[in-house]
Amino acid sequence: MAKLVLTNAYCSVNSVDISNHVQSVDLPDQRAEVDVTSMGDTNMEIVLGLGDSTWTITVFNDYAAGNIDSQMWALHITNTPFVVEVRPVNAARSTSNPAYTMTALLPQYSPISGSVAAAVTTPLVFRNASQSGVQRLTA
Repeated sequence: MAKLVLTNAYCSVNSVDISNHVQSVDLPDQRAEVDVTSMGDTNMEIVLGLGDSTWTITVFNDYAAGNIDSQMWALHITNTPFVVEVRPVNAARSTSNPAYTMTALLPQYSPISGSVAAAVTTPLVFRNASQSGVQRLTA
């Protein structure tokens, strides 16, 4: 796959495909920068420390039974981690369509957010909840 315009990403939360409700995805992954500069050095030196990740998937909320709101509310009120998976294209995992996965928690949830005559969108902010961090899977 060459350059891509994101039009059909796959998004799964707790093994439920929510792709048809997703407006946008943002999957940053970062490592702490640890200063290890020592006496006599002429430049700062850093090493990478612990990783962390906070993903935001913005959805068009849906209050029908068994849909986005009821699913996310249930995940939000529990302390049980679950898997979130995002792929650039809604197709099988492959070397040209990798899946990024993270075991996560949903510490905050805004069930109603919007203004007059606007679509009801809800940012789902997932936080890393596992020592495995973000995984990149191709199979």
